Amino acid sequence: MIRNALTIQGLGREIRGTPTLERPTGLFVKRDGWQGWEGLPAGRREALARALAHGEFDVPVKLPARVITIDGWVIARTIPELRNLSQSLTGWGASGDRFALSVEHQEQDLTATARRLLAEADDTGRRHGPWRVAAFQAQLVAADPRKYGDVKRFPESGLATSIDVSHDGNFLAFPVIEVPAAPASYAIQTPAGVYNITGATPGGTHRVDLRTGRVTRNDVWMPDVGRGPLWAAPDGATSTIVLSSPGRALVTNTFV
Repeated sequence: MIRNALTIQGLGREIRGTPTLERPTGLFVKRDGWQGWEGLPAGRREALARALAHGEFDVPVKLPARVITIDGWVIARTIPELRNLSQSLTGWGASGDRFALSVEHQEQDLTATARRLLAEADDTGRRHGPWRVAAFQAQLVAADPRKYGDVKRFPESGLATSIDVSHDGNFLAFPVIEVPAAPASYAIQTPAGVYNITGATPGGTHRVDLRTGRVTRNDVWMPDVGRGPLWAAPDGATSTIVLSSPGRALVTNTFV
């Protein structure tokens, strides 16, 4: 891990890879102290034995939650500064609510949604040259293990009815279809089939999320107007979406 190329942010906290001359104090990652972001443990599956036969039934293997562990140092000039930094760390996500975790690593910015499992700092405050230093550990869990990057727009400008989409991630990415000045009924054809919108309030900008099937008009949900198969764009390939009313596709680079 290249620590000086790492910045972790969430709920106003910032944990950096290494101190610099310009910013020598704060929260920093120890050597080999950043774990769980670059990979996932074994997948999750529901084993089902084949009665009176060898082996098991073939069932899908799903991704587990992402558990992120940060071992680091609190570095300060004075004891009061050390206490303030330590208490900021131990209060990180203490309400138990979800929060956006942003990670800049090797010139790539990705986000995930996490909750705090553990955050603690020791109270030694030992000296290290002119500095006061304490160790800390934080552990977070992301129920959705995916990491999200930039949003790509297809076409880059204007609208179209036949749209080629792709993304730069390494996992399936669900497009969002935007249809400005939308009619009451229209269709979205993907490689999985046709998703039909019928009986919607016309006008305004409709957004169809192909992850959930949720349809909104000017950000207001319209229930029970969409029917059909959902679809995600595979990584490393270009796929075509056909709209019966001109629109655009937004695809978020998605990683595991």
